[in-house]
Amino acid sequence: MKAPAFDAVLDFPVGKDGADFRAEAVFPGGAVAARFTDYAVPGRKQSPFARVLPAGPVEVRWGDPFEVRTADGGTLGRGTCLYPGAPSADELKISKRKLLLERFSLGEKDMVLGLAELGGLEGLRGEDVAAFSRLARHHVEALARALEEEGRVRILVFSPLFLVSQDSLDYLRGRILGFLAQYHRAHPGQRGAPPERIEKRFAAPRPILVLALRLLGKEGRVLEEGGIVRLPDFRIPLSAADEETLAALERMVLSGELGSVTLDDIRAQFKLSPGKLQTLLAVLTERKKIVEGLDGFILHSSWLEEIVRKVRASGKRELTVAEFKAMTGLSRKYSIPLLELLDSMGVTRRRGSVRDILK
Repeated sequence: MKAPAFDAVLDFPVGKDGADFRAEAVFPGGAVAARFTDYAVPGRKQSPFARVLPAGPVEVRWGDPFEVRTADGGTLGRGTCLYPGAPSADELKISKRKLLLERFSLGEKDMVLGLAELGGLEGLRGEDVAAFSRLARHHVEALARALEEEGRVRILVFSPLFLVSQDSLDYLRGRILGFLAQYHRAHPGQRGAPPERIEKRFAAPRPILVLALRLLGKEGRVLEEGGIVRLPDFRIPLSAADEETLAALERMVLSGELGSVTLDDIRAQFKLSPGKLQTLLAVLTERKKIVEGLDGFILHSSWLEEIVRKVRASGKRELTVAEFKAMTGLSRKYSIPLLELLDSMGVTRRRGSVRDILK
């Protein structure tokens, strides 16, 4: 890696803490004049961390050893590169730099972990490790597996390698919970937030966000259903009048022709604003009283359950649209979107002009 500066650990004291000194950094490929600055980390007097600023470009990566010599050729000691291309003091706080250098000095596995922690919510890719060190790809993958077994990282993809530190993932999960709590307060009439809103809110690659949501769901800390994400204890606040309207809405859907009504039917019956109507429909959906079809028609859940029972009890392995129409009494206008809904539910699977009935 061609870098104007890098951080290293030395095996000899350099005198006054924080002082600069000039010497030669001697690598297997040649020597270069450089300025050394001790980071003055407490407890590291005999093996200080130092910033090395070469007078010219030098190709150096993590773990590369070098010798430090005076201008007249005397040997001061040896050093090891820990952070090639290290950012300047203005770009990285000294407290964080010290923690990183401590991590990078512990060995290969901790170096990979340190890079993952440095990557934060962006994660760490195999190509990043290759640019930072001279480790072979298969060896990096083995280190990543070991870290995952220890619960310190999560591997999202092996080829090409992509992982995230467990600390970063835990941080993201906490931020998602906080965001959902705030979203519920700001939008009490909505069941929850679309995943797209969460993705837009956090600067994290989609695989990391999906993993965070999946883990939160597995722990029962969030619910993801019907295209929204919410906290499990959230309920849309309703008045007594709202509850009366809900009951009337449910009766209308249940008694609708062939078990279905459209949003236009509901709008014609009730004097509700679009926002209020969507809120009440969301409550009925949350209570599992209704299901909204893919084309916007509303089904009562008990009616849909009966359709699913009939399809599975038919004894057929496949189903045509005509057979489905005869079974349900629905016109083609409703049969097609309802079959698509059954596809999405995993009851059927489209195969050309027929549907396989899944058990």
